[in-house]
Amino acid sequence: MRSLMVLAAVVYSGFAQGIVIDHTCADLDEIPPVWITAVQNTIQSHYAHTSHGGQLTYGVEFIEDANSFYDCEVGYLTLPTVSGAYCVFDGQENGDYVGPEDYWQTPDGLNLTRDVLNNNPSIDTSMWCWCGQCSYYSAAQVQEYLDAMTLLEGEYPDVTFIYFTGNAQEEDSGGYNRYQRNNQIRDYCAANNKVLFDFADLDCWWYNTSAQQWEQHTYNYGGTDVPSEHPQYYGDEYAHTTAESCTVKGSAWWWMMSVLAGWSSTGITQDESSPQGELSVFIENPVTVPFEISVTTPVSCELSMNIYDISGRQTADVASGSYGAGVHSFSVDGLNTGVYFIGVDDGLGFTCHKAVVVN
Repeated sequence: MRSLMVLAAVVYSGFAQGIVIDHTCADLDEIPPVWITAVQNTIQSHYAHTSHGGQLTYGVEFIEDANSFYDCEVGYLTLPTVSGAYCVFDGQENGDYVGPEDYWQTPDGLNLTRDVLNNNPSIDTSMWCWCGQCSYYSAAQVQEYLDAMTLLEGEYPDVTFIYFTGNAQEEDSGGYNRYQRNNQIRDYCAANNKVLFDFADLDCWWYNTSAQQWEQHTYNYGGTDVPSEHPQYYGDEYAHTTAESCTVKGSAWWWMMSVLAGWSSTGITQDESSPQGELSVFIENPVTVPFEISVTTPVSCELSMNIYDISGRQTADVASGSYGAGVHSFSVDGLNTGVYFIGVDDGLGFTCHKAVVVN
């Protein structure tokens, strides 16, 4: 792994809670442009999927067609090397239609995933998108998916594995089973602090521009209101849906990657709480120089803090020495406008990484 790739991925791992990307994360205009640039300079992804998963790749394509600033290069069975673009390896090395058996469900599928990650060590995020399996899979089969993802996470600790819910196009009994299985995935991700791209939720909500509000579509099954694909997305023009639905999912994909790059998604502060007894770091976002970084050390330690630019080059040595238990403040100056990564190490086996935007 490139050092910067590790830094970008670790930003997520410090969150006290997991990340859920749903319809509330689909407004592209809310993402500060500097975080789009951070994605393009710091993150490379592996995206394996069925035909339904093409909705995301169509979505980022439509977004880029409308505004070239959102440069995303999707490579067919390969990882593009385009400077200044978010680069994505699409598929596995042997094909672009990737069913469960080709990513996580079989030993051969797991090996195909390992091949991509082993042969492309700069990849720091990997994900797989369902087709319609959640409409008929049992709880045990979905648990196999969750277990396989956990296995891969253990083998590739520097890669963030992104979980998906299945699409919400099925109704009646199949739709109810899909609803249960998707909730199983959501519950697991919430309990284990995972990154979840909630594909089903994005299917079910449509933004009514006239009313200026989101509308959810549901149907009733045995007394339960089950969310299902919104009628505004009925169509089969692009990967079994409409261009509008693809664009919504593409916008949510950019949102997710911006959060993984370090965006707090509030634009106010980046205050990631740590478990009691661990190092914690506080910094506002965005900042102007000079600015303050506060570090809480639960015990005496040999603290070091360095700042890196988006190319991975160390630009400042903020702290290095012995510090007692308590809160310590450090002033930082001399940085130009841009995105930087702050790495803190307490010398006791705990590290913390933050991203900061300097205006």
